[in-house]
Amino acid sequence: MRLRMFIFFVLMTTALLVQAQVRLTGKIVNEKNEPIAGASVKITGATGGTTTQVDGYYSLSLLPGKKYALQFSAISYSTKIINEIEVNEGLENELNVVLEVAPKNIEAVVVKASSRRQESTNALLAFQKNNISLSSGIAADFIRRTPDKNTGEVLKRVSGTSIQDNKFVIIRGLADRYNAAYINGAQLPSSEPDKKGIFF
Repeated sequence: MRLRMFIFFVLMTTALLVQAQVRLTGKIVNEKNEPIAGASVKITGATGGTTTQVDGYYSLSLLPGKKYALQFSAISYSTKIINEIEVNEGLENELNVVLEVAPKNIEAVVVKASSRRQESTNALLAFQKNNISLSSGIAADFIRRTPDKNTGEVLKRVSGTSIQDNKFVIIRGLADRYNAAYINGAQLPSSEPDKKGIFF
């Protein structure tokens, strides 16, 4: 009985606290009146906070009768702190903020990055889509998911390929005289002097 009364008391107290909170809403824009998406809104000295939506609007739950200090920040903008913020029931409780572009104290930024990852399935599909000639292939991330033990088993999964004599790759049923394999622009050598088939 005491446990039930305690649980009921906790639930009622929680409900009262939730109902007592008031929503503070607003919009964060820059000096050109453009909405800033993903801007951070933090309560100074507390763990609460939120971020703005795509249209720059935010919503924050605060307790009435208490004064807060809110910190507004976003990438490439100067941080702004507004003190003495208080919300009350029956009021609009709206606070719109304008953030200024942060001053540029550096002369230049050099970003170094490698080229796009070409071993992914998405990169392979993009290559095939933009390629002027017919091409087929298997991406590295797909190969890692297959149980294949050697190159021959992997090549069987490529559309239009088959294996002959357990060592020759036949492309779309064409004879070896019509097939050629290149790596970095150089033709691969053949172990058969009278054939130029693709070996693995």
